[in-house]
Amino acid sequence: MTADSYLKEQVAVASRVIAREGYADLTLGHVSVFDPDTETVYIKRKGPGLHEIEPADVLAHPLYDDAALKTTPHMHFEAVLHTEMYKLRPGVGAVVHSHPPYSTAMSATNASLRMLNHDSLLFADGVARFDEFRLITEPLEGREVAEAIGDCRAVLLGNHGVVVVGPSIGWATLAAVTLERAIRIQTIATSLGDLRELPLEAAREYAATKYKDAYVEEYWAGWVRNLRVNGPSVPRQVAFD
Repeated sequence: MTADSYLKEQVAVASRVIAREGYADLTLGHVSVFDPDTETVYIKRKGPGLHEIEPADVLAHPLYDDAALKTTPHMHFEAVLHTEMYKLRPGVGAVVHSHPPYSTAMSATNASLRMLNHDSLLFADGVARFDEFRLITEPLEGREVAEAIGDCRAVLLGNHGVVVVGPSIGWATLAAVTLERAIRIQTIATSLGDLRELPLEAAREYAATKYKDAYVEEYWAGWVRNLRVNGPSVPRQVAFD
């Protein structure tokens, strides 16, 4: 399998995984990975839903060709959320943007993520906010979002959705899935009574112990197994990094 094919497989797998984990929004939402060797962004195309993405549905786009973003057939309107993130944050290897219900609901409030369970620990350093409501279609707007996220793993787009990043496709997928679950747990807990929050320093300590590459690899392997059982076939060589 060529590097090009391999990266397209990664985007297809991650798209189907986050769809199964609550990110399905008909045809909206997009996942990408970045190849620093060729400065190419591999991104899900506009049209099919996250749950049905195949490698043939993944576009390869030169990172610095901003003009072509608006002329390339089937390119998502908000692809600059990906390209500008890769330009500004060299350590980012994958980006997810979508409108999952709990994260999107939080983006429409002034609430913040609380340290309530192991899911929230991944975000002990915070979830960023970009509170101006608009579609992000211009490079300058994409850069504003990339600046807003800072060193965080995720940024809530005001009344819109979420952008999640990671050093690899596995980390970005884990962060996307875990953030949605953490906010869902917080929503449930809030309805049950007063919240008992973990101390922040303890949360950071636990996060450093729990969230390592081996954990991400274990989760990625589990997601791939589920896809093989319940959906389209997935090549065995598709890894998380």
